[in-house]
Amino acid sequence: MGDKYSDLSDKAFGFIQIPRRSAKPREKGLTIVADKGLPLRFFEDWLDLVGDYVDWVKIGTSFQRIASREHLRDKIKIAHDREVRVFFAGDVTELAVIQGTVGQYFDECLALGADGAEVATAQIILDKNDKAELVRLGTGKGLKIVAEVGHKGLDTRNLPAAWYLREIELLRAAGAWRLLLQGEGILEDVTEIRGKLLYELAAGTDLGTLIIQGKDARAQKFLIESFGPEVSLDVEFDQVVALELSRRGIRKRGLFGLIGPGNLKP
Repeated sequence: MGDKYSDLSDKAFGFIQIPRRSAKPREKGLTIVADKGLPLRFFEDWLDLVGDYVDWVKIGTSFQRIASREHLRDKIKIAHDREVRVFFAGDVTELAVIQGTVGQYFDECLALGADGAEVATAQIILDKNDKAELVRLGTGKGLKIVAEVGHKGLDTRNLPAAWYLREIELLRAAGAWRLLLQGEGILEDVTEIRGKLLYELAAGTDLGTLIIQGKDARAQKFLIESFGPEVSLDVEFDQVVALELSRRGIRKRGLFGLIGPGNLKP
């Protein structure tokens, strides 16, 4: 079955043509949004507004550890009702690794109704092979594992593409559903975006299996202009509208060109 596309003709002002892009349920051009503790009713209203443009919600920054099970179940149900899938971010996964309770953690993710979990190394140093074993464990439990590539807080500014590609190869072979490229040191907290590295990664692996963390306008602009509107991005909840406009090419200033008299019809 081929990909489905949408030009949003069912939305307001549907007679105005805009570039189409893949429609939900999407496997490319994914928008992943971080939920760092949004209130339940706010979350519901927010998804009612932008749910058509959100594919996954990542519940993170350890919020899941202090939230009630009822809150998390309700939030996941709200997301599922709007064709949005949910995974838990890697912060608490890392705590489970330290405490030797990873299997129990993955079981709880499933019990709460989550679709996936992230395996990351933001807080801990983990051998790549051990990281791959965590991916195998989570996948074996029935979760879609999003495996982080790179390391938050580590000075990655001079790491070559081969270093990332080796980790991508190991984690993909272990069964990772998607690879999440950590933006720090590549797109974030840098004077200049490491464009050469990103092009080398795109040339060396299937870009469709990567989610790239790009949480500022500069990074998103670079990624869309470099790799097209169907690049998968990890962004903040308040960036979804601007990102979708950028994906469809209707936000960039000067895009429409000159308008001649023949276009001015009632």
